[in-house]
Amino acid sequence: MPQFHKLEIANSFLQGMIEHARMELPNECCGLLAGRISEGVGVVTARYAIRNDATSPKNYLSNARDMLDAFREMRKRGLELLAIYHSHPTSEPVPSSHDIEQNTYGESAVHVIVSRAGAQPEIRAWWLGETEYREAEWRVL
Repeated sequence: MPQFHKLEIANSFLQGMIEHARMELPNECCGLLAGRISEGVGVVTARYAIRNDATSPKNYLSNARDMLDAFREMRKRGLELLAIYHSHPTSEPVPSSHDIEQNTYGESAVHVIVSRAGAQPEIRAWWLGETEYREAEWRVL
């Protein structure tokens, strides 16, 4: 079970994810959201853009060095990993079978997907299990 049931993201971090997704087109982007958990709510206080070593429009492979640097910074600042984000350049913001297969965090982190398929970005958040997924509760601050 997750340590928190709701994710809160400041608009500045949301806009940062949208811009990151736009900059990486036609490929997927990926990154991490970190912060603190209080009374069952994960409050995002930091965003870490991670290079996509797959350079693919269909999947992502987080750069190992960027991940190490992000986790070192989180540890230094006393932050917890709250969410993994990535983009879907041409499809809905719904987890793909690849997203589920590659999930190494179980339900300890929310997966936020930024879709760039339409005229306007669409964002949804998910808890991923081993074979299934369910929508996560989140809101923009």
